[in-house]
Amino acid sequence: MRVDRLWVGCFALVVGCGSTDAGPSNAGAGRGGSATGGSAQTGGASGSQASAGGGGAFSSGGSANANGGGAASPQAGSSPGTSGSGGASGSPGGAGGSAGRGGASSNGGSAANAGGGSGGAPASGGTGGCVQNLACKLQAPASSGDLHQDCVDRINQFRTQCACLPPLQRRMDGEACADQMAEYDAGKNKAHAGFSDKICQPSGAQNECPGYSSNNQVISLCMQQMWDEGPPDMTPCDGDCFQKYGHFINMTSTTSTKVACGFYTTASGKVWAVQNFLR
Repeated sequence: MRVDRLWVGCFALVVGCGSTDAGPSNAGAGRGGSATGGSAQTGGASGSQASAGGGGAFSSGGSANANGGGAASPQAGSSPGTSGSGGASGSPGGAGGSAGRGGASSNGGSAANAGGGSGGAPASGGTGGCVQNLACKLQAPASSGDLHQDCVDRINQFRTQCACLPPLQRRMDGEACADQMAEYDAGKNKAHAGFSDKICQPSGAQNECPGYSSNNQVISLCMQQMWDEGPPDMTPCDGDCFQKYGHFINMTSTTSTKVACGFYTTASGKVWAVQNFLR
């Protein structure tokens, strides 16, 4: 867990970032259906985050495990695992996959190709002296005191500082829907359930962080984990490719111009958060 088609994904995978909380292992991500609600492909096979170093993106309509299986059991001491729409999370605590496709990312070329693969040498890109580094690791900005704004700021931090892309605008009139989706998904214990069931609009392409331990962990950890998927190694990036890179693709979409973030905290203190990328 990226355009007339939606990419749905749940996410909570990271390499080298641990969490003291137990969370479900990462699940694969499948490719979302059309933005008008077309069917989505089944998600890819899941794998333990602890062993895999991070799960794949999860797309709307794809199960958390291959063949529609449930999410793998939690690994104590691991970072939250990924889960996805259409597949039940083993338990809250993983970031959801990306839902819907956000469109090709480009900065004088696709972000997937600019600067080579993830971890490759930085490449010059964009304007204003920005140097592209798609393998960047960034501390989250100081909180603005507005959680929804913090979410937008964090996404734009990666876009502007790492990918040399324009920032996304905050879609405030889409936040009530995003909050509603986060609450709905938490109630179902299934990432992208609200997206798949079309409970409200606008939805757009979606990434999700299900069952994190705090709002701060969503902003600081989950979004870095999504970014860490890195650019895809092929164009177009469909099927298995999208399962691995869907979140990053949604975050670097050049067809999306706005984002609406949504949050919900369960009675047990777990945070579910969605990011709806919109044109």
